[in-house]
Parts: sequence; structure tokens; C-alpha cells
Amino acid sequence: MKAKTIIIAASIALAGIAIIGYNKVKTLKAIFDQMTIEPSGIRNFKYTVSKITFNLDITITNPTQEAFSVSGASLASLKRVMVYMGDKFIGMATLNLDAIEIPPQASLTVKNIPLEVATENAIGLLSVQNLSLDIFNIMAVVDVFGNEYTIEG
Repeated sequence: MKAKTIIIAASIALAGIAIIGYNKVKTLKAIFDQMTIEPSGIRNFKYTVSKITFNLDITITNPTQEAFSVSGASLASLKRVMVYMGDKFIGMATLNLDAIEIPPQASLTVKNIPLEVATENAIGLLSVQNLSLDIFNIMAVVDVFGNEYTIEG
């Protein structure tokens, strides 16, 4: 009888944890749907015959009234940042930032994301007379509880 009680209690506890996790994912997804991302800085711009490299800063803004906060245990992480010039793909950086906290009505700036642009994509950058942040569109891929979500700039 004691084993049966323990199994029932454990099942109820697991079901409760699953429901809480599901609700957390729904809340995070609702926040993601409203978040924006934009470039906020470029530095260390270098070019060679085969590639262009630079460090990019991005700012992720949470315009909602709820805080977005997950950290540790790989619950959420910023996986990739993709950079476009207009609709043309320029480059991608792979990250593993697993502590993401953005208060309501606030922003998070991620600095010094190393980007390397391949030669075929670099031609468009080299033709730009005045390299500024306005020419870039940013997409970030965030993994939350094993589901990937995209934040677009």
C-alpha cells in the first residue's frame, strides 16, 4: 500500500511539473512574439581577400509588461544570430548564451558577437560607401526548453 501511495504522489508531482513547464513555455513564446532585435554597434571591422570579419553588438527589446527571465540548466539559450543586408544573407554567428534576463519594458545588449562573412557575401558589404547599422537586418534564434524561436529585427 505504501508503494502505491508513493507512485500516485510521484505521478501527481510529475504532472504538476509538466503543467508548470508547459505554461512557462507558453508565456515565453508570447513574449518572444513581441520582442524586437536590432544592431547596436560594429567594431573591429577587418577584411582580407577571402573574408570580412567584425564584432557586432545587438540589442533585444522586451516591450511587454512581463519579465523574460531564464538562466542556468540550459532552459533557454541564444543559439544563432543571422545578419542580412536587405534580403541578402550576409553571415551568421553561433552562440551559446544561456543566461537571458530582460525586465519588462527593457532591453538586453549582447556585445562583441564575432561575425565572419564569406567572400561571395562580402562583395555587397565592400560596395557600401558608408557602413552603418541601418543597412543590417538581424534575426536571433533562441532555444527555450528544446523549442527554437526566432526574434526578427
